[in-house]
Formats: sequence, structure tokens, C-alpha cells
Amino acid sequence: MNYIGMDIHKQFTVAVAKDKDGNELDNEKFDNSKENFRNFLKDYPPEETKIVMESTSVWEPIYDMIEDMKFDIKLANPVKTRAIAESRIKTDKVDADILCDLLRLNALAESYIPSKEERILRDIMRARKTLVQGKVKVKNKIHAILIKTGIKLPYKTLCKSSMAFIVEEIETKHFNMKTIITSYLNLLEQYNFEIEKIDEKLSDIAMKDSRVQLLKTIPGIGNIIALTVIAEIGDINRFKSSKKLCSFAGLVPGIRQSGDTLRFGRLIKQSNQSLKTCLIEASWVLVRTKEASRFKWFFGNLSKKKGKQKAICAVARKLCCVIYAMLTKNQEFMLL
Repeated sequence: MNYIGMDIHKQFTVAVAKDKDGNELDNEKFDNSKENFRNFLKDYPPEETKIVMESTSVWEPIYDMIEDMKFDIKLANPVKTRAIAESRIKTDKVDADILCDLLRLNALAESYIPSKEERILRDIMRARKTLVQGKVKVKNKIHAILIKTGIKLPYKTLCKSSMAFIVEEIETKHFNMKTIITSYLNLLEQYNFEIEKIDEKLSDIAMKDSRVQLLKTIPGIGNIIALTVIAEIGDINRFKSSKKLCSFAGLVPGIRQSGDTLRFGRLIKQSNQSLKTCLIEASWVLVRTKEASRFKWFFGNLSKKKGKQKAICAVARKLCCVIYAMLTKNQEFMLL
């Protein structure tokens, strides 16, 4: 069996190949192209070769390329790999060499590899999140100008009527601000248009996914939150228990133990932030709905002792456990 470690970069890759005894067979640096990867791998039969690369921002196209060549390829978790094999000397060759040895010794900390469909859904959801964040920034800029000019909106939101009112007020009373406010309003309209287009696509995806329809039986959860949960979790069976899923979502406290002393700290930072944020947002809606009385009671009782922020995180963890049970047992919310 041959083992190959690849240190992937945006423009190039450094690869090290070894046999089962750790003897170096080859090491090479080449530009990232299908031809170069094929040339490097031509002497290694796919059925007798294992390959590993680190999970970076550019792993997907290279992973798909090598997988299409029928090689057994694994994805290393960069954080855990660094903890296992910290080296004082850090070069691309050393990194590839370490990855190769970890794979050869069966000591590799692997990352979950989502399917192509899951990756596409993640990309869509994260693109929507970026657009929403951009929209919020533009709305904040518009509100800042309204405060500066003393214009008070007769509406609570920046709807089409609000935007028409702002344009009229700017033209009659603050003409010098017209160029700026018009640019921001145009941007806001464009953001709304792009988000609506993505939402139409997501609506079609949600209709065809039974898991999304299952999660929507939870009060306060719609297409966007349900799709975000599905996109970030991926295959629910990769989590052995609800505790593992809660840890993945960052809804468990950090633990420090020394001798007989055991201390619980704040929520762990190393987590899936998109899933964590999504569950907390859903929890705020959940504790305000009559249908979810047990969550409402749990939040109200705990917030008196710990405060609202800690209480809502506890609700999010409970919701995470419920979602785990729903997806693994294929049961609706009311049946739990």
C-alpha cells in the first residue's frame, strides 16, 4: 500500500509519497491542474494508494478531481492534526510529510466530507447569509443618514413606501444628501431582489426534502432555519448521540479538571457557528409561542436564576437534542 500526503494551496500543491514502511517514494511541488495531479499519480494504482489532504478553503475542487480518478482520499481536520503533530519546523514539505505519516500509521483525525448536494446547499445558505448581512449594513447606513438629517419615518420598516418618502424628503429638504441616500436605496433594492431569488430556489429545495418538512413541525421554524440546520448537520447518523451534535453546535460548556477540582466554563468556541446561531434564533421564537409551553416554562424558570442569555443557550441545547431525536427517529415534533 502507498500513502500520499498533500499540502494544498490556492495555486500549488506539495505532495509526499511513502510506502507502508515509511520510506519516501516521491515528493513534488506542482501547480494545481488536473494534468499535473494526473502526472504525479500515474505511477500509483488507485486500489493500492491512499491519499490525504487538509481541510482548507480550496479542498473541494481538488478532492472532487482526485475522487473522479477513483483514489481513496481522506480529509484531515486541521485543528486536531495540528494538536497531534505540532512541529517547530513548518514548511509545506514537512506538513505533507506529517499528513502522510498520520495516514500511514492510522492516526489521522478526519473531517466529515459532505456530499456534493450538501455542499451546494451549504454554499446557497451561506451566500444568502452574506446577502442578509450586507442588507443589514446598508439599512444601518440609511438609518444613520435619517438621524443626521432629522427625517422621521412614518413607517416602522424600510418598505417601498418608506423609500419613496425618504426620496421625497431628501429632494425637498436635504438635496445635498440625495446622491448618497439614492445609492444606498438602490443597493437595498438590489439586496432585496437577490435575496428573493435565492428564497425562491430554497423554497423549491425545501418542498422536496422530507427532513425540512419534519423540522418545520417545530413552532417557529420555517424553510430558512430548517434548511440551515440540514445543510450544516449533513448526515445525522455521523453523530453517535445528541451530546455529540450539541458539541458540534457549540452548545456545551468548556471543562477544566485538575485533580479533584472540576470546573465548567463558557460555551466552547470551536464549533459550527452557523448552526449555533441558527438554533439560538429559533429558540427565541420557540420560547414566545404558546404551542411550545414546555420550552417557554423551561426558559422562564431558568432565566430567573441564570439570566436570559444563559437560559436561551440552554433552550438551544434542548432544541438541538429534540432535532437529533426527530431526524434519527423520523418523528414530528408533536409526537416526541
